[in-house]
Amino acid sequence: MNPGRPKREHISPSTIHDIHKVLRCAFNQAKHWELIAKNPFLDATLPEHKERKRGAWTPEQLYKVLEFTDRPEIYDRFLIHCAIHLALPCTMRGGEVGGLQWDRVSIEHQAIYIDRVIDRVDKKLIEKLSKMDIIYTFPNLMMGTRTVIVLKQPKTEGSIRTAYLPETVVHKLETLKQLQNQLKKDFGEDGYMDYGLVICQANGRPLMTEHLNKRFKEVLADMNDPDIDVDDIVFHSIRHTSASTKLVLSGGDLKAVQGDGGWNTPDMVTKRYAHILDENRRMIADKMETESYGKNREKNEPQESQTAQVDTLLKLVQDNPDLLQQFLQSVQLANKP
Repeated sequence: MNPGRPKREHISPSTIHDIHKVLRCAFNQAKHWELIAKNPFLDATLPEHKERKRGAWTPEQLYKVLEFTDRPEIYDRFLIHCAIHLALPCTMRGGEVGGLQWDRVSIEHQAIYIDRVIDRVDKKLIEKLSKMDIIYTFPNLMMGTRTVIVLKQPKTEGSIRTAYLPETVVHKLETLKQLQNQLKKDFGEDGYMDYGLVICQANGRPLMTEHLNKRFKEVLADMNDPDIDVDDIVFHSIRHTSASTKLVLSGGDLKAVQGDGGWNTPDMVTKRYAHILDENRRMIADKMETESYGKNREKNEPQESQTAQVDTLLKLVQDNPDLLQQFLQSVQLANKP
């Protein structure tokens, strides 16, 4: 059995749409070059497919997971804890989290330098990729595989960036480093494969994005929290939450959020990743109540108070008819010359 062989026998509608998009663009270019008279893919009939938006975390949900995974005595659980702490403030992708190495972490400056991602590529493509793309190739532990795990440069130059860490995250990484140093002693030089990775397995081996997501899902299942939809949330959802939260904290500074997340354009932040959380919408409504309606209410309060006083006076006169007569007499006497 070839471990690299896909398990699915049928291609999903989503994949068909992706393939069609690539071929349509390619044949459009061929028509532009006058190599063909017509693009056949413009009239292609595609299966129905509605793009499903990926679920987004609320900060409260995420903090529940952070509290649950804050267990330094259990390495695998604390590893997910630190991975979340990296993804949230640094708006990192799964491949960037798995590809981060300790020599890219500055504890002194509370910053990390993101310039590589972990990925799995076909061995046939290794020769075609330039040496500048592939930074390091991990040795295969299994024979006969068609793919190999590599550290490579990001797809775009905009993804290469410096991200700054809150002090809490720095302390978490220091604890993780201590745990890994202890694992090196326990496994020994022959048992621990030290590649300098920050987020790695207990034996030092790399943790691919799909494995990171699998462990993340296992944590959510162990939590068994009714407020968290395990099927709708993936590790990449943290990146969405990060972008949304930073937009609020920065007062809508798209350029700052774009720089933190490594997006090419600000549109990627607003259209694809920055989900508007219900809590933020309620906060806007509350602010409008205070800033707008509250001020108008203050202006109207004296009038409402006067109306209430008149109503009270009328009721008092109705209950005491002689009182009105006495009041009128006093007014007449006061107006006499």
